[in-house]
Amino acid sequence: MSFFLYIMAAAWQDGRRKAVSGWLFLFFFVHFLTSQICRLVFDVDMERRLAAIWYQGMCADPSLLPLWAGCLIGAALLIIGKVTEGALGEGDGLFFFIAGIYLGFWKNLFLLCSSLFFCSMAGLIYMVLGRLQGKDHRKKKLPLLVFTLPVGLWLACW
Repeated sequence: MSFFLYIMAAAWQDGRRKAVSGWLFLFFFVHFLTSQICRLVFDVDMERRLAAIWYQGMCADPSLLPLWAGCLIGAALLIIGKVTEGALGEGDGLFFFIAGIYLGFWKNLFLLCSSLFFCSMAGLIYMVLGRLQGKDHRKKKLPLLVFTLPVGLWLACW
């Protein structure tokens, strides 16, 4: 449920304003980090009803390595964004950095690859339709986080 709220809010803001609020990132960064720390320190039973609903899909590995590896995906996207001078938005990197805390490495990598696939397909369709109408849409920027929504919702229920 918490990842569902995170992905919905980020996708909505990115789709509407092509930017995501820093407060949203800060809130969910603190929430996911404290959730993982509490899960490790207090050995929370994730099978309990309330915990299972709220933290569905959270990486429950006993070590912190998958979480830090999941954060590296977002860090790599931030570096790519800096090197390409903003071709990849800073918010996208922050989103995947924070998602890595919750999902771990493999689920976060799956979320990134699936999102890029959906974004590429939408871009291709948009370009072909533009070509048929005699318009050039090659410079059009698509908000990536909107395309994280279907896969993120699936991961939140998984």
